[in-house]
Amino acid sequence: MDNRRAVIDAEKCDRSPWCPVKRVCPANAVEREDDNDPYFVNAYCQGCGKCVQYCPRRAVSMV
Repeated sequence: MDNRRAVIDAEKCDRSPWCPVKRVCPANAVEREDDNDPYFVNAYCQGCGKCVQYCPRRAVSMV
């Protein structure tokens, strides 16, 4: 099992309500506290890396 996990750079995140990263995550691991906050990845991340390919702002990386 891969121990990598997605991380979203809050400086690059545009906070879009139509975030493609949130839509493609099979674990529903992308969320935010409220509409003004950037997205973040919760503990449900499975490390698949699919989100990295879909972020138009390149705000997601795997660590």
